[in-house]
Amino acid sequence: MKYRSFYTVVAAALLAGTAGCTAAYQNAQLCKAKMVETYPASSPKLTYEIPRVSYRGTRVVVEGTYTMKVAPAAATPIKTTKSAVPAAVECTFAGDQLRTFQWLTPASLAQKYPLQPDQADAQ
Repeated sequence: MKYRSFYTVVAAALLAGTAGCTAAYQNAQLCKAKMVETYPASSPKLTYEIPRVSYRGTRVVVEGTYTMKVAPAAATPIKTTKSAVPAAVECTFAGDQLRTFQWLTPASLAQKYPLQPDQADAQ
C-alpha cells in the first residue's frame, strides 16, 4: 500500500516527461509526408531516411536519395552507371502547426518550393 502512491507519481512523471516527444515525432512524420506529397511522380523512386528533429520538433530535416542513370563521359556510351542523388527538405513548426516548408536539394525542386515565410511573421 505504501508503494502505490510512489508508483503513481513515477508513472505520472514518465508520462509528463515523454509528452513533449510526441510533438516532435508527429512533426517529423508530417514533414516526411509533405516531402513525399510534393515529390514528382514522374521522377525516380525516392528513398528517405529517419527525419532529424531539432529543439522540441520546431525544425525538421528529412534527407533521402534517388537513383539517376549517368552516361559515361566518352563519345560512345558503352555502359551507363547509376548514381545516388541526394534529396532533402526542411520544415519549421510552431507547436504542431507547419509554418514553413522548403526543398533544400535537388535544385529543380528547391526552385519550385522556396522558403515561404508565414503570413503572421510579415505583419
